[in-house]
Amino acid sequence: MDLDKTLIKARELSQKNWLHAVHLLNSIEDDHPNDFRVQTSLADIYYSRMQFSHALKYYLKALSVDPGNTKIIYAIGTCYLSRRDYRLALAYLKRIPDPSEDVLYNIGYAQALLGMHAQCIKTMLELIKRLPHHPYLYSILIEQYFELGELDEALFYVKQAEKNAGDSFQTQSLAGLIYATREQWLPAYYYYRKAEDNGVLNNPEHLLRYANAARMVGRAQECIRILRYGESKWPYINDIHVMLIRTLIQERKFDEAKAAAEKAKRDVQNAPPVLRLLLERLKDL
Repeated sequence: MDLDKTLIKARELSQKNWLHAVHLLNSIEDDHPNDFRVQTSLADIYYSRMQFSHALKYYLKALSVDPGNTKIIYAIGTCYLSRRDYRLALAYLKRIPDPSEDVLYNIGYAQALLGMHAQCIKTMLELIKRLPHHPYLYSILIEQYFELGELDEALFYVKQAEKNAGDSFQTQSLAGLIYATREQWLPAYYYYRKAEDNGVLNNPEHLLRYANAARMVGRAQECIRILRYGESKWPYINDIHVMLIRTLIQERKFDEAKAAAEKAKRDVQNAPPVLRLLLERLKDL
């Protein structure tokens, strides 16, 4: 059987009946043990079906035939990334000489997830030299500096991101987080408000800091609005209920505070002492 024709036929079949394509390629595996194309064709089919463990099996077989093939090494690295085996992903990706932008990004992504902040920063800085207008690269870089507690550096790259990549939800929400951490409430509120204009805050930590920034700059109604959203999205988080009830009490909205307290009792199991204290306080109001 002509190998090239079989590979073409398997590629065409994989678009219509991928199991038939796999069966066809399996039938010729033993006949071509030294041609990695059979193994990579099988691996590609499984990868396209998001069956990464099966894909890895065949990519690794292919690599044993052609150990220096960087395309196969990259495919193995991305399979490990998809399986969340970040250390193995990094080990393979780092084997690729003169890495492309895609390879560098995946290396940096794995380093970030492994908590290798300094190494990730080095990778991202190299990548930003090549892609200075890519906003997501800045957000990863800023996050790494934040994790290291290097807030001045983080804010420097917030400004660089604004200059080179324009407005970005990720960058703006991180800027809000940094300023809130420094208790600089006005810029924290400003950046979180800009972030909200560009996306949805899907992180309760960001939401709580945004609400607190609004409260600290005298925008109590904004604080309540933000917390109402958080209450509906994360009803099981104590801190959201506590901040909402406290803010409503401070604004002398006692009926709303009592209603919020009743909702908290329904939503939160094993209410913490601070929430129980607020509930007791409301009985006297």
